Amino acid sequence: MPLSCGCDFDGGDPGQTCYWYATDFEKLQTSKRKRCASCGELIDIGSYCLVFPRFKVPETDIEERIYGEEIPRAPYYHCEKCGEIWLNLTEGLGFCSEAWENQTELLLEYIHEYKPQKLETK
Repeated sequence: MPLSCGCDFDGGDPGQTCYWYATDFEKLQTSKRKRCASCGELIDIGSYCLVFPRFKVPETDIEERIYGEEIPRAPYYHCEKCGEIWLNLTEGLGFCSEAWENQTELLLEYIHEYKPQKLETK
């Protein structure tokens, strides 16, 4: 999905897996290294990354009674480089993109489409 100026999220359909947006970096505190959902690089334990908590919307009343309104799923992770791009595109510029998309490609798309002017340095 290319860059978009708006996000349409209605809370998810039954059985759909969704995620919450990450808003700040945190140190990876897992027992194993994790793979970046964007570029595929391994993130070392203790390195800064973005964590996107994921959940599944219950499909049945039984699932909802057992787990509640959100069934936990393994989170997505972004390495520091991809996380920085994601935060700049979403939080900084207001674009909508998916956490599993290649953030470097989205940045190149932004540069190609909008041709931002370079900042002058003294």
